[in-house]
Amino acid sequence: MADEAPARLWITAYKAPRVTGYHSHDTGQLFALREGLQVIETPSGRWVQPPGWIGWIAPRCAHAAQSFGATAGWSLHIDPAAAAALPDGPHVFAVTPLMQALVDRLTSLDAPEPLLEPRRARLVAVLVDELAASGEASLHLPMPQDRRLASMAAALADDPALPDGIDEWADRIGMARRTLTRRFAAETGLSFAQWRQQARLLKAVELLSLREPVTAVALTVGYSSVSAFIEAFRKHFGRTPARFFEEGVALSQAKKKPA
Repeated sequence: MADEAPARLWITAYKAPRVTGYHSHDTGQLFALREGLQVIETPSGRWVQPPGWIGWIAPRCAHAAQSFGATAGWSLHIDPAAAAALPDGPHVFAVTPLMQALVDRLTSLDAPEPLLEPRRARLVAVLVDELAASGEASLHLPMPQDRRLASMAAALADDPALPDGIDEWADRIGMARRTLTRRFAAETGLSFAQWRQQARLLKAVELLSLREPVTAVALTVGYSSVSAFIEAFRKHFGRTPARFFEEGVALSQAKKKPA
């Protein structure tokens, strides 16, 4: 990266889903979608990114990515010194109107090269400050590191409607129930029940981002009724599924710039 440029900006558009294997970069990376869905994965967890949220990958953090459907958005690679205030690991931030205005300005400035000139660098600095001050919870599912627990967690993250409870899983992976409970909480920071609820809700975000009907999503992720699903979603995210996506899409589509 050139010395005078603390960041590089790309506008992206892909017609088909993409899978990117584990990799890392010396720079940090901010990225967002105005359409589509992306899931970021590291050995320690998964992060779901629908439109209306900004993703962050810290410098030299090994990660993989998978997109669903056609996607369009932007990617900003930032010098580590310019991004020191951002988290040490991956994160997904909710976009505020101010953040969206900064992004609109960044992506609208013309330049013959993707290198950001001083004016754009100042905008990046303000965007980083706003992200660092954001208190919005990340769309994150922590993953345990123990091999047996990781296998169980991966199966539940992929299909959170699986009916087996903690006793059945303890038998299946060959671990005492008490040991499973203790280790799982120590490695994820959540109880098995809390983690499973979060896995269901994040899978629901994935499916809703792909415009699946709410009723079908509720049943697919393991809820017995739509009303129970909507109430759990509202308690976790502070808004109903409809409001969650209306707000995110409205922000992500503000002053769209063709890719």
